Amino acid sequence: MKIGITGASGFLGGEILSQAREKSWEVVAFSRSGNPVEGADETRSLEDRENINLEGLDGVIHLAGEPIVGLWTKDKKRRIRDSRIDLTGDLVQTMAGISRTRRPAVFVCASAVGYYGDRGDEWLDEETDPGFGFLPGLCREWEETAADATRLGVRVVHPRIGLVLGREGLLRRLRPIFRFGLGGRLGSGRQWMSWIHVEDLARLFLTCVEETRLHGRVNCVSPEPVRNREFTQVYASVLRRKAILPAPEWLLKSLPGGMGELFMASQRVDPVVAKAFGFDYSFPRLEEALRDIEEG
Repeated sequence: MKIGITGASGFLGGEILSQAREKSWEVVAFSRSGNPVEGADETRSLEDRENINLEGLDGVIHLAGEPIVGLWTKDKKRRIRDSRIDLTGDLVQTMAGISRTRRPAVFVCASAVGYYGDRGDEWLDEETDPGFGFLPGLCREWEETAADATRLGVRVVHPRIGLVLGREGLLRRLRPIFRFGLGGRLGSGRQWMSWIHVEDLARLFLTCVEETRLHGRVNCVSPEPVRNREFTQVYASVLRRKAILPAPEWLLKSLPGGMGELFMASQRVDPVVAKAFGFDYSFPRLEEALRDIEEG
């Protein structure tokens, strides 16, 4: 198996690359800079978007994009959108220019549970309609752009990613805050958080590549979502700290560009497809996932 990964040097991309190499897969990393990506068999450039080289790949995993976290100014939101929609369209266009025998058979294009918007206590599965707001609109357009590859005979999978837990990512930002005893719930803490350990997420992505019956939307989250207040309490306990300083809801909602929806949206997501395919989670429960990350 020979796969290409955009965003291979990132938090999730690095874990996918590592697991793919453990399976003796050949990995081609795609980089904007063109500098070699550690662990990859080959690095190809994304700099010239009209001449991206996807030939000879069995599959493509597409992760690259402007980080979501940051103040949502108009320019930031434009970069978030363009880095996803435009690059995805370029990859699909590149596939169209490759002969069918040399074209990747599968395109696994990342999406997010932000697709669902703020849904309170409602259980959300892959058939649930999109929500309203910047993130749902972004995810919907992202998936629609990637889905154009199906017209080329390419199997397309949309992994909808929840909160990814690992040594890097969000926990890298939260860890020092909680270690100083400054952590706390966000607003009321009643909003649901759908999370997944990075090792499980990487295995799910590789399953999406391997399992030819998988196509379309796949919720990539643990089967046990938690409310924000429970997440806060469990994480503080794992770090042997107290979490007593909540962030006021009014403050989060006042963040520029509607960024508060990142923190306040409630998404109780059920990974129906992953469960139907018998995916075996190594870390289905929050406390064991956090202990593996912080104590392992």
